Amino acid sequence: MNPPPIGEALDAAWAVFKKDYAAILVATLCALLLGLIPFVGGGLAMAGLFRVSLKALRGQTPEPEDGFIGLKAPVDHIVMGLLQIAGLLACCVGVYVSHAVFFPGTALILEKGMDWRRAKDVCIARIWPNWGPWTLYTLVAGLVGASGAIACGIGAIATIPLAGLMLAYAYDRVIAPAV
Repeated sequence: MNPPPIGEALDAAWAVFKKDYAAILVATLCALLLGLIPFVGGGLAMAGLFRVSLKALRGQTPEPEDGFIGLKAPVDHIVMGLLQIAGLLACCVGVYVSHAVFFPGTALILEKGMDWRRAKDVCIARIWPNWGPWTLYTLVAGLVGASGAIACGIGAIATIPLAGLMLAYAYDRVIAPAV
């Protein structure tokens, strides 16, 4: 299964962001606070970003505490976060593939109550056969998220939530219905 079209995902992300940008922004900033924890914060922050993005995408209002959801199953989220960056060990380019393959694992832990092992297995079964298009999709979402740094970092306030919404859109449209 391939990811949704990038333009479609970006349009959907922008439409959702415009509707409730203040709540999305506050909850996303709460999630990013966990990212400040050295070595393990990325996995915890990704869980919060996913919760915030999925709620907004589904028409619910994200709350600040949604940003801290990673603390409810910290070991699973930390391991999934480490799997997403595991490609750095092989080579710097490999991180793009490992992130693409394992990013839905965070949502599977949140939504389906899986532990990291089961989430990893589902990611490999669903994403790995089409890792190329998924790598391109997550690379573009990452570029959208990072593009806010062009405006002295201030623009990241809008672009990081957009990237999260794009990833949540892909999960919600492609992965979640198949699990």
